[in-house]
Amino acid sequence: LQPGDEIIVSEMEHHSNIVPWQLACERTGAVLRVIPVTDDGQLDLEAFQRLLNERTRLVSVAHVSNALGTINPVRQVVELADAAGVPTLLDGAQAVPHQAVDVRDLGCTFYAFSGHKLFGPTGVGVLYGQREWLDRLPPWQGGGDMIREVRFPGTTFNEPPHKFEAGTPHIAGVIGLGAAIDYVEALGYDWIQAREQELLAYGTAALEPIPGLRLIGTAPNKAAVLSFVIDGLHPHDISTILDQEGVAVRAGHHCTQPLMERFGVPATTRASMAFYNTTAELDQLADALRKAVRLLGV
Repeated sequence: LQPGDEIIVSEMEHHSNIVPWQLACERTGAVLRVIPVTDDGQLDLEAFQRLLNERTRLVSVAHVSNALGTINPVRQVVELADAAGVPTLLDGAQAVPHQAVDVRDLGCTFYAFSGHKLFGPTGVGVLYGQREWLDRLPPWQGGGDMIREVRFPGTTFNEPPHKFEAGTPHIAGVIGLGAAIDYVEALGYDWIQAREQELLAYGTAALEPIPGLRLIGTAPNKAAVLSFVIDGLHPHDISTILDQEGVAVRAGHHCTQPLMERFGVPATTRASMAFYNTTAELDQLADALRKAVRLLGV
């Protein structure tokens, strides 16, 4: 990266796909550019095309939004970036647990996801990279098996992926992640995706009639996430009552503060579904929300 170079992210990114690029820009003089999000929570692809130019050095976007559930058209994003000669990084943390991902089919340069979102251990994850880029990139940490030969005048590094694995790896975490991957593959992604889409449709229909409730993120292609606000109620108050009713949700900005600002809300309440959830639990969520509305006086 050089002064004046540009990195493109989107308005819906998790902080973990914003802050590292901000730090890189501060170090190098590069500039961060942002793809806007439409009112229903989709990437504005026309705006993205306008942002791509000869100064663009990287495009890094979420495959699936953690705050909205939007499934982004990442293949199209990659194709547009490829046409401009720009490498791509996809944040797949929210995609891999819910749908099959083929990095060769997507054509992305890099793809990353975390273990704990895939029902595995914390502190472990996966970074895929195309071989030509892994060959080009220098190591970012030193020590351990990432070296081939060490002499005081200089060191030669191992072949990828080893040259990026400094020190003792998180062996137990990797074994646990492997078991989690075996688990979801045994269930089958076709079944997982179909099941979660049924839950999304059921939950959407259950929540929409609740007085004052507004869904944040209504893209036609989305994962099983119901992120919402209720007029006059703070998301933290809502989540407290839901907790008392035995319903676990998350309330807050979901590490997506720029996205919350885009929609003009301080936070949302988010119910995230997976294949193991049931329609009865969604009924319980809706009943608890009606109770919150009654108790908090909307």
